[in-house]
Amino acid sequence: MWEAVGHFFASLFSSENPLWLYYPLCAVVAIVYKATKFDEPKQIALAALHFFVSVTLGVLVLGFILYTVSKVL
Repeated sequence: MWEAVGHFFASLFSSENPLWLYYPLCAVVAIVYKATKFDEPKQIALAALHFFVSVTLGVLVLGFILYTVSKVL
C-alpha cells in the first residue's frame, strides 16, 4: 500500500503530468468567483487564496483516496 502512496505523489509532481494545467485553471476560477462576492482587492485576494487552497487540498485528498483504493483492489 505504501508503494501506491509513493507512486501517487511521484506521478503527481511529474513534468509529464497534464494535471499541472489544473493550478492556473483553479486560480482563475477562484479569482473570478470571489470577485463576484467582494469589492475590495485585499478581500478578493484573501478569499481567492482560501478558495484555491481548499479546492486543491480537497481534490488531492479525493485523488489520493481513489488512487489508493484502485491500487488496493
